[in-house]
Amino acid sequence: MAEGSSLLQQLDAGLEQLFAGWSIYTTLLCLGLVTYLLYPVFFTRDPDTHPLLLARQCSPSYVRQPGESAVYRSLETPLSYPLKSGLNVKEPGAPRWAAGKDGDLRDVWKKALRGPIDDEGKPAGEPGKIYTVLGSEGVTEHRLSDVTKEINAVGEYLVQHGAKRVAIHVPNSIEFLVTLFAASFYSFVPVIVLQEQSSEALSDVLKTTHADTLITAAGSVSLQALLEQHPGLKQVIWVVERTSRHMDWNEVPEGVGGKAEIAVWHDIIEERKSLAPTGLPTYNVEKPPPNVFAVSQGALTKGYQVGEFTQHNIVAAIAAQLSVLPRPHRINSSDMLLSLAPLSSSYPLTIALAALYSNASLALTSVSGEKVPYDAAFRRVKPTIVIAAPSTIREACKTFREQPRGMLQKYAIWQQTKSLAEGIMPKLSSEHPRPRLIYTFESSDNRADPLTLAELEDLRLLTGARTAYAFTDAKVAGAIAQTSIYDYRRSEDGEQAAFGGPLSSVEFKLVDENGHKNSDEKALGKLVVTGPAVVGGETKVDRFMTVTDFNTLAYA
Repeated sequence: MAEGSSLLQQLDAGLEQLFAGWSIYTTLLCLGLVTYLLYPVFFTRDPDTHPLLLARQCSPSYVRQPGESAVYRSLETPLSYPLKSGLNVKEPGAPRWAAGKDGDLRDVWKKALRGPIDDEGKPAGEPGKIYTVLGSEGVTEHRLSDVTKEINAVGEYLVQHGAKRVAIHVPNSIEFLVTLFAASFYSFVPVIVLQEQSSEALSDVLKTTHADTLITAAGSVSLQALLEQHPGLKQVIWVVERTSRHMDWNEVPEGVGGKAEIAVWHDIIEERKSLAPTGLPTYNVEKPPPNVFAVSQGALTKGYQVGEFTQHNIVAAIAAQLSVLPRPHRINSSDMLLSLAPLSSSYPLTIALAALYSNASLALTSVSGEKVPYDAAFRRVKPTIVIAAPSTIREACKTFREQPRGMLQKYAIWQQTKSLAEGIMPKLSSEHPRPRLIYTFESSDNRADPLTLAELEDLRLLTGARTAYAFTDAKVAGAIAQTSIYDYRRSEDGEQAAFGGPLSSVEFKLVDENGHKNSDEKALGKLVVTGPAVVGGETKVDRFMTVTDFNTLAYA
């Protein structure tokens, strides 16, 4: 007992001696030590994804043929699985275990019109909406039920007037979407034509695609010159802005009479909308809709390419876009998508169709193209998803870097950059609207400088949005490869950004050509893409590419 008392006395004496020398400095030292030990436990975040998933972003085949690289596939569809070919559409009331069909564009609109549903097939919310951004005039809202009436009105008109191939030469607008879906329901061929075309190039495109009907903005083309170069044009439909509808656009210009019938879009809608069916038109489920012609043009080339996409190509590309995003970040009914890139390009159109299928809302603005400022996406609307051309992204990043900053702002950016380096997307606080996701893309025809890793990081610091950077081709619906939205890597030396792994609707390999040779250590050569999203099943892209150490596609 005496020994126990002696031990307690010694402990008491030690504590008395410790607190006798306690001071404010001792308190600060203890607080600092406790903070250092506990801060990582309560405040450190794990990376947004496991580093090993970024270290190997696609799966190569185990065997490669002579003169070729391995075949690279998405991690979603390894070599033992079939590539994604469609939307797995199931009819209402079908068992959950029943196999669905690939579907087509009609199923995309049916899904958008029906609205979100839960696991039991019951309505889980309101359908998305389509908005037209009119600049100073405000925003016009289009309910999908009203758009369906316009699809029926325009489709019936074109069929009754013998339209077989209809060229869509309008900017991002409700008229663009109405014509595209009307073509699927009423079985005429849509020809999607880029806006930036001269009269000679437009007539050449119409002649090449054998288009007999043209839908275009009023006054955007010389009708007389167009008919002289393409006399096979039987009908022209003017899309007139509201401020110009007081004029008589039905008047046939002198010298054009008898060569083509002229109509005005809003007149067709007003005359037929009340008589058109309110529901979806009846159609033969077994008969697939016609193919979709899409005309693409490189930024630095004068020529153009015509891609004839089957419905199978399009739905495969849509399905790949729906599944490529991680589950917490997939497009849903609370999103609004706005494209600053023209929907006449395959990649923005595919994402817009995927948004419709996911019951998201669309905001349409005619202000679209290569040189559109990034701020144009937020005029009168607040989109959560933005599609923009690389030149738009580059200019926004340049402006961001040149902004004057104080010491606190520089420290905040340093912290955000450090967070990105750790694989964590920082949360930015700002009064300005910020999207959660930004898509941008590079075309194989574009020979300009691609975006760099530093520019993509600047974009993340500017917007706080995760970014998908894709590589596209005129013969592939959607994209060939697309970066992971969790890939935040950067480089100080201006290294070009890689494009990520292939989407689940394609696979690719590199073949030897012109001194570029593949080996067991390096994949290098011309890009060959195959899969359900590829026109004809296979295409050879006229670019020398390589595969990085992270299994991502990049320019050689």
